[in-house]
Amino acid sequence: MMDYCEFFDTEAKAIAACREISRGLNSKDSACCVVVDGPEDNYAVVDLETAKDLLDYGEESQLPCLIVTD
Repeated sequence: MMDYCEFFDTEAKAIAACREISRGLNSKDSACCVVVDGPEDNYAVVDLETAKDLLDYGEESQLPCLIVTD
């Protein structure tokens, strides 16, 4: 299992980083990373399990998720 989180100022930078990390993986691979909204006015690239936890954070969670693979 991978534990990863990095923040980026723009969505484009986050997607580029996510593509680099997830290159050659599919969306079911536990090493795959995803882009989510960051805690401030930014974006975060997080590991798949963290993204799942964020998305399952109660019924009120409206956190969108973007899986980026090549």
